[in-house]
Amino acid sequence: MKYQVKCMHTDKVLFEAFSRYECGEWMEYEQLGMGDAWIDQVISCRGCDNEGEEQYDAHGISTGYWCTECYESSKYPYRKDRYETIETHGYGERLSDDY
Repeated sequence: MKYQVKCMHTDKVLFEAFSRYECGEWMEYEQLGMGDAWIDQVISCRGCDNEGEEQYDAHGISTGYWCTECYESSKYPYRKDRYETIETHGYGERLSDDY
């Protein structure tokens, strides 16, 4: 997980680090206040080091954070179509406890 210090007015990345503390120290060193910049937590893609977005399978279950390139490639190991379940086809996992 990465953290970025971004300019409040331009949203430009000023500094990147792997700890929130390090970003805070850099902001103090550069004498930036809370009105000048802010610290953003960036969750990396599970397939590469780019910033990822949370992706879901066809049933709405989260599969983690993936960038668009990895999601569309063979790196994404989950099914994107609607897989068979006990509710729809009579077998597989139950998605609820209602029997």
